[in-house]
Amino acid sequence: MEIYLIRHGASYECTPDQYDEDKGMTNPELTPKGREQAERLAVRLEKLGFDKIYSSDLKSAVQTTEIVNHALNTEVEFLAGFREIHMGEIYKKSWGEYPELFAKWSLFQEDIPYPGGENGADVWERCKKELDRITASDYGRIAIVTHQGTIEIMVCGMLNIPQEGRYCFGESLMHASVSVVQYMNKKYFLHTFNDYSHLNIEGMV
Repeated sequence: MEIYLIRHGASYECTPDQYDEDKGMTNPELTPKGREQAERLAVRLEKLGFDKIYSSDLKSAVQTTEIVNHALNTEVEFLAGFREIHMGEIYKKSWGEYPELFAKWSLFQEDIPYPGGENGADVWERCKKELDRITASDYGRIAIVTHQGTIEIMVCGMLNIPQEGRYCFGESLMHASVSVVQYMNKKYFLHTFNDYSHLNIEGMV
């Protein structure tokens, strides 16, 4: 099975006014640029053929999925399990209220949870439940449209890298980027990471 891990297009800033009480976290929509990025992504993916698209149920991922699926026209399933890492109290407070925790967190040496929220291990646990179900299917190629932190956490989990290793991936995952993983013989193999070549036009990246 080929698994395409796709980051959503550019979205509005995650400010407190974007807080979604139902989801318990910020939930911004795509910007006009994000929609353009999703359209460029759709062009790239259209000829590949996908058995199914799985998506986070947050707006940025949902809207990216809807735009891409205009081209792919395949089955879609929206899952809370693929949401971004939950930042807990940081959604409504600031790191300034947690100086000691922030000092420790900003060393990027441990998989420290956000205050009242998740860490990478928590996110991997919920993502793995969905992945175990997905990889048990007979699909040949699927896409998962999700978020930067979630993709980095999944890659660490898939490759048995400690979760704090995600801080060493270098360049941030670009919006609408593609990372490709192959699942074979009950193992994951990373083939492509953070590919955004389809966006390499002025103003798109």
